[in-house]
Amino acid sequence: MGLFTNSNMRLLPGDCLKVMGGIPDGSVDMVFADPPYNIGKAAWDKVPDYMAWCSRWIAECSRVLKPNGAFWISHSKPLVLAKLSEMVAEHGRGLRNWVTWDKYGEGVDHPQKGFLDGFTVTGTVRSWQPMAEYLIYHADEGEWTSQCDKDRGFIFEPLRAYLAGERDRAGFVSTAAVDAKWQAMRGTKGCMAGHWFGRSQWELPTADNYEWLRRLFNAKGGDYLRREYEDLRREYEDLRYTFNNPGKMSSVWQIPPAKSNGHPTPKPPELLRRIVMATTNEEDAVLDPFAGSGTTGEICSQTNRHFIGIEKDPKYFEMASKRIQAA
Repeated sequence: MGLFTNSNMRLLPGDCLKVMGGIPDGSVDMVFADPPYNIGKAAWDKVPDYMAWCSRWIAECSRVLKPNGAFWISHSKPLVLAKLSEMVAEHGRGLRNWVTWDKYGEGVDHPQKGFLDGFTVTGTVRSWQPMAEYLIYHADEGEWTSQCDKDRGFIFEPLRAYLAGERDRAGFVSTAAVDAKWQAMRGTKGCMAGHWFGRSQWELPTADNYEWLRRLFNAKGGDYLRREYEDLRREYEDLRYTFNNPGKMSSVWQIPPAKSNGHPTPKPPELLRRIVMATTNEEDAVLDPFAGSGTTGEICSQTNRHFIGIEKDPKYFEMASKRIQAA
């Protein structure tokens, strides 16, 4: 069951832990999770055994996310978010950025007045007024670790296996044999061969080094490394995580809070637009397991992304349905 606004947009009712069970492994390109913060906003914001619950939905999101997919989580409590970040990293995706969402500060993105304008300061206050929320952005850089290999494999394995296989076919039974040839033919030490054929600190050879390997392997008239370098480079870029660099932008984002829409904690569209545009491409699939009022779905509709949203509260499910349909 669920709302289908078109073939690309799907909103599903229910508990995300149950609904995600029907989503295939490695089928979405990005997860944006804005879970209950467990601060008592309403009944839905009071979660027993909160950290254990978070561990379960993080594991499910990690399962359905592609190896090179982006994983975003928002939270208002830095110490809690740090623990959630560790949980995500356990599934093989390292922390790329910690983002501070400055909701009320002054700046080019803040045409409105600050939240504290007209705010009455009382003498009993003994801490600063919190004016920010926080986001973590995790993605797999491709580093090999035993945990990463155990859980979901090395993402560059197809390319590494091709290079190592061609080395073996050409009769170079070890990386040291390639290193020795490098030193003899080029007169320099420090060959990168260990990084071309092994998982530890793997690197794709440069175009120049790839041509050198071709000459080395085919010196006796063989037919090795037949793939063109441009083809290898395209595959390498496809395997890497997506990051569409927006240019001059820091990890402190000054974006005004969302306008009131009937949901107690809506995220502003500009926040989601920035995330979606930077870490996915058109036609990619985005999962929001806590869809709320439907901001993520709205942005996906406007930017030509596929969307899967899950919302358990009937009131907010209906709200998100109408919003996505309008988008």
